[in-house]
Amino acid sequence: MVRLHCTPSLPQLAEVKNTLMIKPFHLSLVVPSLDEAKEFYINLIGCKKGRDTGNWIDIIFFGHQITLHQEREGMVAMPIDHFGAILDKQEWNNISGLFSSHGVKFEMSPSIKQEGTGTESGKFIVKDPADNVLEFKYYVDFNTTFNC
Repeated sequence: MVRLHCTPSLPQLAEVKNTLMIKPFHLSLVVPSLDEAKEFYINLIGCKKGRDTGNWIDIIFFGHQITLHQEREGMVAMPIDHFGAILDKQEWNNISGLFSSHGVKFEMSPSIKQEGTGTESGKFIVKDPADNVLEFKYYVDFNTTFNC
């Protein structure tokens, strides 16, 4: 099973049953408050902080690079539809518990489908301080997502 964490150094590559190579992606977001974003991603979730210019920072989000830009004239913060991480079940439960214990509101409460089967999966949805929607999932067998 692939296990991606907030803190690994790039590049992180994970192999799923020798059939798929997962490579880090980059996502860039403009946020209304860089300080609130740092608090959420670095201090709450535990993501590693990379480069920091004061106007933007890089964070490592479960093995992927997210650049957070401070909103300013000409760069307006606009929430995106959603993005997220696929975790193993234990990590998914840990992150869910972390959000619960810190009063983070679930936009969709943690739910599990097909529990106890080979297609078991779980997901929940939260928002970051900039109202970006984050979806956290797990699959007991990631290969079941390929429909092949």
